[in-house]
Amino acid sequence: MQGFDKGQNPRWQMVPVGGDRYMALRGGAGLTVTSSDTSVLTVTEITHAQIPAHGERMALQASDRIFKMHGVGKGNARLQAKSGATTAVELEVDTKNRKTVRLSFNFVHDSAGHHTTRVPASARGWVSTINYIYNGQANIFATLIHARRVDVASDLGAQVMWTSTAANEWDTVTALGDSGADMNYFLVWEYEQDATPAVDNTDAGTLGRNCIFEDHAGHAIAVTMAHELGHHLGRPDHYDAGRKIHLMHGITDERGIHLPKEDVNGMNP
Repeated sequence: MQGFDKGQNPRWQMVPVGGDRYMALRGGAGLTVTSSDTSVLTVTEITHAQIPAHGERMALQASDRIFKMHGVGKGNARLQAKSGATTAVELEVDTKNRKTVRLSFNFVHDSAGHHTTRVPASARGWVSTINYIYNGQANIFATLIHARRVDVASDLGAQVMWTSTAANEWDTVTALGDSGADMNYFLVWEYEQDATPAVDNTDAGTLGRNCIFEDHAGHAIAVTMAHELGHHLGRPDHYDAGRKIHLMHGITDERGIHLPKEDVNGMNP
């Protein structure tokens, strides 16, 4: 959860500007380790005992060399381990400024008594999980602005529907959003956005700064909310079974929480 992508060649790491990440170099005796651009990234060798106790740590071998990477300024650099002029191995690093996203959660009630079963007291826990996913991997921080009830002055029916018509219920609901938020979640009882509204095959939908999120959106609620935030930040779904560990995998409750290089760079350029 610290912004590492081993699936890239070379492997890739996000380092916050003004923050640190740590790297283990295995089999690197005698190699010289440097940053390709010290205005972006500096590197310092430290002892095993100097590794911070917090965060996740891989299993280390006694001979592993440990390096602290520090983000100096926003940009891209290579951490290179060389023997003379020959690069034996390198790590690509993108340094990221902190990005803040302001979130509001709107708990929808309509004039006919339809309402979400979710409660505003849950919002802080959702934001905590969103931050667990985004802070270390992308240097993105979510801030809770409001968790509040909103009342729609009409009967929205058994499903809140997105359509391409003038009577689009999406517009009716999202008009009640918090103008001070970067992203508004609207918690509703049921949401559909396709030609089969009687079949519950949509859990949530995000357009721009708005997300309508139904009560039956699986079990990993905050993870699905984090996924929808990824859409707000510009990233699409994918349905690659080999990448189910990714947050942007499109199937609810089958996705993981990993953010690969392309998603981090897209969400926090």
